[in-house]
Amino acid sequence: MKIGYLPILDRYRLKDINFEYGCFIALDVCLPLYKVLEINAQSLQDTWGKIDDYVTNSLRIITDVYGEEIEIDAKDKLRDVDREIINEIEYRLKEPPRACYPLYFISVGDGIDERLVYVGKTSSKTHRFSGGHSAALKLHAPKYEGLSKHIYFGTVVFLDNNKNYMPLEFIQPFEDAKSLLSNLEAGLIFNLQPELNSIYLNNSYALFDMYVNIENHSSRPGLLQNKQVSIQT
Repeated sequence: MKIGYLPILDRYRLKDINFEYGCFIALDVCLPLYKVLEINAQSLQDTWGKIDDYVTNSLRIITDVYGEEIEIDAKDKLRDVDREIINEIEYRLKEPPRACYPLYFISVGDGIDERLVYVGKTSSKTHRFSGGHSAALKLHAPKYEGLSKHIYFGTVVFLDNNKNYMPLEFIQPFEDAKSLLSNLEAGLIFNLQPELNSIYLNNSYALFDMYVNIENHSSRPGLLQNKQVSIQT
């Protein structure tokens, strides 16, 4: 909406993704692991539902309040919205939902010695770390004593054949978005072999071939910067 568009969510389908162009993971947030509870609990399902409701209600404002048709070319995924309508949407519905961070990465060490030790998905509506996360507990082992420990959170975006952005939380229906996230988690664990993960290390169980590009835009840009991972079924 900041640039004057609303997504037409039924145009964001699994079949529209071009996996040859790759999947992009952006690590935007990094925190010392002991501060992990300072970030709100992340849930793909929760964010997906909020976005679906927001877009549905926004389109209803366009048709019911302004009497406009939702006209959009068959090849397009975005609908132009002028500033007056955007202001009305924000007045009625408040700010749009924030992007979801469906994947997280835990590391130990600093500088060139920093290494990835765990990959997980933030699939819970309650905080994954509030009750004692298994990886966090394992980091109390003597071999990790004295090492700094950090957690990174990443967004996930795909591309269609025209290189339009397809955020994971836009993919319809939700079950397909959920499958894509599970595919990413399994494939990343299998390829990166983080030492504290216990599943997917010997077999990724991937359902989709993906070429994954990881970019680190966080306050600690060294981990996985420009890392490329090929996930294969």
